[in-house]
Order: sequence, then C-alpha cells, then structure tokens
Amino acid sequence: MLVDHTGSQQDHLHTPEEVLVSGSGFEMLQRFAAIIASSDDAIISNTIEGTVTSWNNGAERIFGYAAHEMLGQSISRLVSARGGDDMAKSLDRIRRGEHVDHYEAMRRCKDGREIPVSLTISGLRDSSGEFVGAVKIARDVSARKDAEMAIRTSEKLAGVSRMATSLAHDINNPLASVTNLLFLLENEELSEDGKQYLATAQRELSRVAQISAQALGFYRSKGEPVWHSLAAILDDALALHQNRYRTLGVEVSRDYQPAPNIYSHPGELRQVMVNLIGNALDAMPSGGKLRLRVRKTTDWVTHRQGLRITVADTGDGMNAETRSRLFEPFFVTKKPIGTGMGLWICADIASKYDGRISVRSSDAREHNGSVFSLFLPL
Repeated sequence: MLVDHTGSQQDHLHTPEEVLVSGSGFEMLQRFAAIIASSDDAIISNTIEGTVTSWNNGAERIFGYAAHEMLGQSISRLVSARGGDDMAKSLDRIRRGEHVDHYEAMRRCKDGREIPVSLTISGLRDSSGEFVGAVKIARDVSARKDAEMAIRTSEKLAGVSRMATSLAHDINNPLASVTNLLFLLENEELSEDGKQYLATAQRELSRVAQISAQALGFYRSKGEPVWHSLAAILDDALALHQNRYRTLGVEVSRDYQPAPNIYSHPGELRQVMVNLIGNALDAMPSGGKLRLRVRKTTDWVTHRQGLRITVADTGDGMNAETRSRLFEPFFVTKKPIGTGMGLWICADIASKYDGRISVRSSDAREHNGSVFSLFLPL
C-alpha cells in the first residue's frame, strides 16, 4: 500500500527500486552487510576477470590479507602451487550457469602457508542476465584435516607397533642364539687369528642388533641414562656408515669444540645421529661433503644453554612443502624404500630431552644441500 500526496491509500506493487530505497529494504541490506562482515567464513566477490571487489573480515582472518590489500587485486594471489587450475575450471562452470558447491582446494595465505579450504561458488549476473563475476564462500578446514590426519596416524602407529613387536620377537630369537654361540666359542682354543675373527663377529653382531632395532623405529634404551660425550656418539654413528661414505666418495670433516658431557641414553642419541648422517648420504649419491660439528651455545628460541650438533651436506636440497612435513610420521621422500618414520622418531627423542631439531635447506634444484641442527639443553 502506498500513500499519495492527498493522504488517500493506493493499491500498488513495490518495484525493486522502491524496495531498495524504502526503510525496510535499506535495513535488510544493512543486515546482510552485517552478516557478511561478521561471518567466520571468507566471503569474497570478484569480477569475471578475477579482480576482487569485496573482502570480508572472515577472508582477512583466514588468508591474512586486509581488505585494502586485496580490493582491486587479482584473486589469483591466493592460488596454491599444489592447487592446480581449479579457479579457472570453477569460473568456466559458473559461466555455464552451474553452481559450484562444496569442493575442497588448497589456497595460499599472505604468510606463504598453504591451507585446505571448502569452497562454494555462485555466479553474479547483471540486469540483462550476463555473467559478470562470482561470489565465493571459503571455510578453513585445516583443523578438520589435522584431526583426520591424527586419527590416521594413530591407527598406522598402532599397526606398526604391533608389527614391530612381532618382528622384534622373530629377529631377537636368532640373534640371541648366535650371541650365545659366540660366547661359547670364547672358551674354545682358538688361534690368534681366530680370536680376532671372534671379536670382530661379536662386535658386528652387536651392530646388527642395534641396526635392526633402529630400522624397526621403536628403539628405546633401557636402564638409567649416563654421562657421555656427544662427539663420541657422533663418531660411533659415523663408523656405522664408514663403508657407505667411502664408496660414495663423500668427504667427511669433523669440527668438535670442547664441550661438557651430556646426561642421556647413548643409544637413543646414537639413533638420531645414525639417521641424520644416513639422510645426508642419501642426498649425495654422486659424492659431496659431509660436515659434523659440535658447539656449546645458547638456543635462540628458548635462550637455554646447551649443545648444538650440526649435520650438513652438499647434496640435493628440499622444497618448501617437504621441509614443512619433514617430521611427520609416514611422510616418505625416499620411495619405495622409505618408511617415513626416521625423522619423526628423531624429533620425538629430541623432545624427550627437552631439545629440538631444525633444518635449513636450499631448493631441490639449487643443489646447495641441507643443514640439520639438534639442540640439547645442558
């Protein structure tokens, strides 16, 4: 109903223009604007060319860009290196009049992180029905993905633990038998050469037992920790790889500054060193340089006094995605032989002693190598 200038009522239908300028229409627009502004989801509109025309608070929170940084800019700024061309494909579907509902893709944030998002996309058309752009609603599903990954990892670890227990039993039985036989040989009359052979066999058997435990990935020392030298632990780990680095033609340099002994289980730290050195050699199949270093230092993160062990190589580096997932369980870079457990276990052991492992690496194409750093507080 409309009121004319004379005060009499007229029956009349509201046109869209009249709704927009009427009080109720304006209030509705305000309400819509408030809903969009306060939404936890990113609500973004862009032109057919991909220029961003609106950017709400949810988009700022999820992607890190303020509105003034994105308005007038290309939406392709959010394209992930792992995302492929899903943006272009989605726009093609919108042009055909389709509604793109709830698909998941990767998007790049301002700080360089790549996150999984759930997307819904609708087309924008002008008064003539021509497609002029799109409205996108994006929800950060990182938490859900992390929870799903944690469940899968837990299930895998449970399976690996059961397998490791069975394998440890099967392997330890013959190892124990051979150990006992070598012990009995000590009481036999042997030549000097025979005694040397026996000592070598016992030493190598001990190494086999240790390596098999490390390969299973669930090696933990029993008993009380002891005071020992990290330099000696590094040398022991290097000795296990002696034949390998000589065969590869890798030049090894050791730089051990005088440092106090550390209180820990030598076997656990030896496992960390064996793994780090082994990975460094894997990165240098055609030779290179392996540098081992021990320093007394202050950790720049925790400001605690401690020892830093550095294992550096001049082999192939790692890309950003590999570096970000390096310490995840079951993340494999050495297919088909890798288990994806080695560095995860190393990080777990370091954490046990309130330490941490960090890595610096060049891009894989630059071949400037990687540097692994283990900090252990005193």
